[in-house]
Amino acid sequence: MIDLHAHLLPGLDDGARSWEEALAMAQTAAESGIEVVAATSHANLPGEDSIGHGRVYRKQLLKLQSLLKEHRIPLKVVEGMELLDGPDLIPKLKRGDLLTIHGTRYVLTEVRMDAPAWQIYRLLLHLLEADYIPILAHPERYRCLQRTPAHAREWAELGAVLQIDKGSVLGRFGEEARKAADFLLDRQLSMLAASDAHRADRRTIQMAPFRDLLARRYGSGCPELLLRENPGRILKGEAIIRL
Repeated sequence: MIDLHAHLLPGLDDGARSWEEALAMAQTAAESGIEVVAATSHANLPGEDSIGHGRVYRKQLLKLQSLLKEHRIPLKVVEGMELLDGPDLIPKLKRGDLLTIHGTRYVLTEVRMDAPAWQIYRLLLHLLEADYIPILAHPERYRCLQRTPAHAREWAELGAVLQIDKGSVLGRFGEEARKAADFLLDRQLSMLAASDAHRADRRTIQMAPFRDLLARRYGSGCPELLLRENPGRILKGEAIIRL
């Protein structure tokens, strides 16, 4: 499996709290069948120094990659950030202050949970017009989608990749998020799934039970597409498979 949304790097956001926890998460990932993880720290937050954040991010990523070799944990970690919508998002991407997924055109992006639908349309269109491919993180958790699920089809038709969170499918973000995730999966609108892992003991990166649950509910092709084929294509900068 490939997980393109996980908060592995300590000292950058609300993810791993220490190198020990980062290694514990990495070990869990490897044991659960994950081969590649994108270390997607939160970025582009209000008041944040993106240049400084990017510098620290790269330093932390190199250290984690070194520690994985030292501890012989068979996991590949690649670069990426979960980018909050903001007025300077695209200029910062163009300058390299903010990072895409593994140096591709794919950008993992998010908005506030209570953001209006028009903000998401605007974000997706701006990224597409700038020749990026937006991966919209956890759309099922946004209030506007929960109220009007039809937005999801329009976002997908624009060209966005809709990435659902493991925790939403398992009901850990509430019933409305679970129902919205089921809507996306049942209608084959989500073409990517990820752990959105933050800690070793909660919101974990353990993905094997989630993979099995997707197979039971939606058929064996679902986890193969969402957890292996499409994330693999994204890492190569290729077009994803849309059903």
